[in-house]
Amino acid sequence: MTRRCKTSKIGVNKRFTKEKEGGQVTVSDQELTMTPLQGKSGKAFIGQYPNGEKIFIKLNTTPILPALAKEQIAPQLLWVRRTGNGDTMSAQEWLDGRILTKEDMGSKQIVHILLRLHKSRPLVNQLLQLNYKIENPYDLLVDWEKNAPLQIQENTYLQSIVKELKRSLPEFRSEVATIVHGDIKHSNWVITTSGMIYLVDWDSVRLTDRMYDVAFLLSHYIPYSRWHEWLNYYGYKDNEKVRQKIVWYGQFSYLSQILNCFDKRDMEHVNQEIYGLRKFRELVSKKK
Repeated sequence: MTRRCKTSKIGVNKRFTKEKEGGQVTVSDQELTMTPLQGKSGKAFIGQYPNGEKIFIKLNTTPILPALAKEQIAPQLLWVRRTGNGDTMSAQEWLDGRILTKEDMGSKQIVHILLRLHKSRPLVNQLLQLNYKIENPYDLLVDWEKNAPLQIQENTYLQSIVKELKRSLPEFRSEVATIVHGDIKHSNWVITTSGMIYLVDWDSVRLTDRMYDVAFLLSHYIPYSRWHEWLNYYGYKDNEKVRQKIVWYGQFSYLSQILNCFDKRDMEHVNQEIYGLRKFRELVSKKK
C-alpha cells in the first residue's frame, strides 16, 4: 500500500497535523509518496517525490544517524521530520546498488567499517547521553530471556544453551564497552554501484563488548580456517581468551537471530538459525 505524506522539520515551530487526501494519510511540505519495504516491520519505506527522486525513509530510528553518516558508516542523512502523530521520520540518500550476499561478507571493507564503528568514542558518548546502558554478558542474557516468547522459553535445547552461557560468562570491562550495531546479517549491508559498502538498519544498536558484532560475523559467515587471518586484520590477538569470547558471543548471536526471526513469524529462518547454532557448537567443540 502506497501513501502520501506531509512532514514538518523537527525544530520548526509549526503545529504538526495529520491530513487525509482520498483516504491516504499525508504527512510533508512537499508531497512524498511512501511505499513500505517488505520485511521491515512497517517502519521502512521508499520515498518518491513528484520529480522521481527516491529516498529511503525510516520511522523512529536511532538519533545517531547523522554521526554514523559523518563516519561514512551509514548512508547520508538528508533530513529528519516529525509527523502529525508524533512519529519521527528520517530520510537517507537512496543508494543505487544491492544488498550483500553471504559470500560478500568476507570483504575487508566490512572490517574497516566495523573498526570505525567500534573505535568511535563520540558515538559511545552520544548513546550514553541518550540513556543507553552498558550491557555486560549477563545483562544480554537477561534481556534475551525477558523478550523470549513462550514457545522459545519452552524449547529445552535453547534453554540448555542459555543456562550454559550463564555458567561461562566471558570477562567484561565496562570501561572498554563500545557501540555495536547488534544485527550485522548480510541483508543489513548495502554495496553501491561505485563499490562503497554501508551498514543500515540501526534499530538494534547497543553498548557492550565489540565481540558482539565480531562473533556474529565469524560464526555466521567466515570459515573457521580464516578466523586467524580475520582476527589479525581486525587487530585482535588470536589467543585462547579471544577464542572463548567468539564461542560465547557466537552462540548468543544465533539466539538473538532466533528471536528476531520469531518476532517476524519467519519460522523458516528460525529453524535455519537453530540448525546453524547446532553446527556452530559442533564446530567449536571439535576444535577444542
